Amino acid sequence: MTAADIDTSQPHVEPPDPVGEAVTRVLAGVMFGASVGLSHQHPGEDSHTGLEGPGSVSATASGPDGWETTCTVCLDERIAGLLQEGSEPLMEMLGGLPAAGLRAAERFRGTAVDPVTGRLDPAVRRALRDVVAAEVLADYVPSSADQAHKAALVGEVIEYLVELSSTRVESHDLTHGVLIADVLEEDPRLLFDYPADVRAAKRAPLLFDGQRSVLVVDGHGHARTELQWHRIDRLATDDVTLEPALSPAGRRMASPRRSVALVESGSLVAAASRRLGGLGFFLRADRSIWTFLSGRPFLVRRGEHWSAFPLQLAALVERMIGGGEAAGIVVDAAFIVSGDRGGAILAIVDDASAIDGTVPLKDRYDLRDDVDPLAMRPETKLHHLIDAKDIDDVTLARLALLDGATIVDRDGRLLAYGAIVDSADSEHEGARTAAAKSLSKTAMVVLKVSADGDITVFRDGRVVATLLGPPPL
Repeated sequence: MTAADIDTSQPHVEPPDPVGEAVTRVLAGVMFGASVGLSHQHPGEDSHTGLEGPGSVSATASGPDGWETTCTVCLDERIAGLLQEGSEPLMEMLGGLPAAGLRAAERFRGTAVDPVTGRLDPAVRRALRDVVAAEVLADYVPSSADQAHKAALVGEVIEYLVELSSTRVESHDLTHGVLIADVLEEDPRLLFDYPADVRAAKRAPLLFDGQRSVLVVDGHGHARTELQWHRIDRLATDDVTLEPALSPAGRRMASPRRSVALVESGSLVAAASRRLGGLGFFLRADRSIWTFLSGRPFLVRRGEHWSAFPLQLAALVERMIGGGEAAGIVVDAAFIVSGDRGGAILAIVDDASAIDGTVPLKDRYDLRDDVDPLAMRPETKLHHLIDAKDIDDVTLARLALLDGATIVDRDGRLLAYGAIVDSADSEHEGARTAAAKSLSKTAMVVLKVSADGDITVFRDGRVVATLLGPPPL
């Protein structure tokens, strides 16, 4: 059909497209703060998703019979402004998201829908979410293979990790780490396909647990070797710059000893992707799947849904507080807590006076020397045993796992931990949420980590962003 064949006298009635509609919901879940629009037009017609702006990206591909489909992903203007610096990987992913969604939709065209709801079957929707993620991640597979083959490899990896997430071996909740990277130039002596051949070896996940050892797979899907913590540099080539591994917030990790504190959060996979390039996967004990690029979390699968890890979070927090050491420390601590199946409230204030009258004296670490020893309560005496004069993310995360709020100033000085914060709305929402919301009215920013690992950012008594979980209503 050409533009001359189009009857412009007839009203524009778009065709039913349950697959396309399902894709828009998947993309909206992947990218926080994004609106996703879909339009259908005959070849030669203009698209009309109704979404435009500085944070919008569109792609067009074939759609239902006789139609083209245009998908537009548009970030909220406020969020787009926050992403201008320090989030190049996320913005790069945004650029490829509409095309990835349309490629996934093409693979599901013709799928039967529920005659009552007009929607795809739930099992098909779950499969579609994983296919969209595979199409997005395929862009980062270092291989000369075409897009379809790279997406197929990523899809196989995802399927295997999902399979492992519901499996126990020798009474262990499984973890597993994989890095897809072309770092070995010589041809493999033995072709060992991943994951097909590894699946047959029952103990393979225990050997390559992602915490002490990562399995290196090349871009053609061949398992090549393992990579261990103490030998992390041995596969580096002259083309790879061995820079110190970065924390999720982008800060340098001072030493291997300190890095071990992040092991359960996938830091070995992160470090491997930082030093060797490629695309890392880590199945955590909580059954979530984390992917890593250049040492940082990228896409995360939790509860059968994929979302982009907030690579911009440290930059966002730093802007909120106007600079200072606290942003990176607090973000890294929140990342550690999110992987520890605990919950926490982490707050940054301008200075200590901001919490005068809000936090009880017994919870004030910074005022521990101002209390008469004869009048000290046990909690205040305990402060003198805590080594937190020069706070770091590991210590901050350990303290944050206690009930109550952990509070630092913008320069990263610890002011309080285990602090009980009064809140008025705890009857209508969770106590931790109510406390975080209340504290954010005096703090510059508050990060609440829920027991299932989601991170919510509060400011001025309202939600600014929800990370890893569903966006706020």
